[in-house]
Amino acid sequence: MPSEYEALLDLIAAHPGADRDELRELAGDDDRVDADAVGDLLDDALARDDALEANGSHWVMRTGRFHPDEYDHPLTGEWRDDEL
Repeated sequence: MPSEYEALLDLIAAHPGADRDELRELAGDDDRVDADAVGDLLDDALARDDALEANGSHWVMRTGRFHPDEYDHPLTGEWRDDEL
């Protein structure tokens, strides 16, 4: 079972752009994260650069298990395969 910290990262990844209040609300519906711990866990995630905050909204940094295997955007993906 993932830790509470990892579960919060999962919530952020599933709800990109959520603010702190939305994350607390989402945590209330998820039995893996204590809604009262969201603030501290989020502060830890930001300090560790596992999450990004911009204008009060939050995203998971795309590293580790959140890193996509393939890119389908025309500027970062398949066109490079054609040039190799």
